[in-house]
Amino acid sequence: MMIFKRTIALLLLLLFVFGAFACNKNEAEENETPSGTVEQTEAATEKATKKPSANATEPPKMVENTEGLDLTLKIMSQNLCAGERTGANSIENRTKRFGAMVEEYAPDIIGTQEASLKWIAYLKTLEKYGVVGVSREGKRSTAGEWNAILYNKDRFELMDEGTFWLSSTPNGDSILSGAANKRICTWAELFDRYTGRTLIMANTHLDFMTPAVRAEQAAVLMRHLKQVLGKRFTQCMIYLTADLNATEAEDAHITIYDRAFVDVRDLAKEDLSDGKGTYHAFERIENGREIDFCFHRGNDEVLSYRIIDKKYAAGSDTEAGLVSDHYAVLVTFGMAKE
Repeated sequence: MMIFKRTIALLLLLLFVFGAFACNKNEAEENETPSGTVEQTEAATEKATKKPSANATEPPKMVENTEGLDLTLKIMSQNLCAGERTGANSIENRTKRFGAMVEEYAPDIIGTQEASLKWIAYLKTLEKYGVVGVSREGKRSTAGEWNAILYNKDRFELMDEGTFWLSSTPNGDSILSGAANKRICTWAELFDRYTGRTLIMANTHLDFMTPAVRAEQAAVLMRHLKQVLGKRFTQCMIYLTADLNATEAEDAHITIYDRAFVDVRDLAKEDLSDGKGTYHAFERIENGREIDFCFHRGNDEVLSYRIIDKKYAAGSDTEAGLVSDHYAVLVTFGMAKE
């Protein structure tokens, strides 16, 4: 199975190398479709949900001197556990642990799942990072959960962003039939000031009800992400972080893998996960399932893959504890200048 997956991954990599060009930044050209088509209607709706760069009238600029800068790209995925708890695992304590973990590993981009309003308020205090996303309950809602994306503001400039729902009507606040909750995908187009490249970061969280629901959500995810991004889907490096609520053997994972993405763990030169799963229910489960992933479409080298199971103290007078009921996933990519 592993040999087969690596073969598929290499074939997808070769297809990308032969088909990739500079990322198209002309939004009007990307969304051009024949008049009256469904694609045109959805593109117009999606356009209303995007936030263009604050400097949209000016081309983004690279840093003048990259000497001494780390040109690798570190992407983290972390389910934050939205549920409030009392005692040691309260959100107040866990935000401090999250901050300590982020400071230690310094990810460039973070895909979060289960970010409640309380978590969002904390994430926006992290001066180093910009925050992208809306609640799954609606663009103006303060309830529910966010799939917020955090990006290093010193390195990246936000060029575009959007959120869609994993349902039969992805452009509006909606739920897939049979799902327990509304589910979304949030994405961001980022210009990398270190390398001069434009990349796409996407982040999602599938339902927990049934494999069939998750498989359909994964199909909507792939179909609509491709539609929303237009030419950028084939021309830009794309990174997808996800809590699939499913293992690699389930259809949800297979659907994403088969549709031009690879699970980066299969290509990592160095696997630092020690064979651990990612869901542990605050260590009530030993050898839990691996349900949190990072996927990639492109030709970046995957230098390392790590599952972070480290504990952090919330303060000098508290015992070390975990950030969440999921371990974080951290992937380091080798990025070259164009």
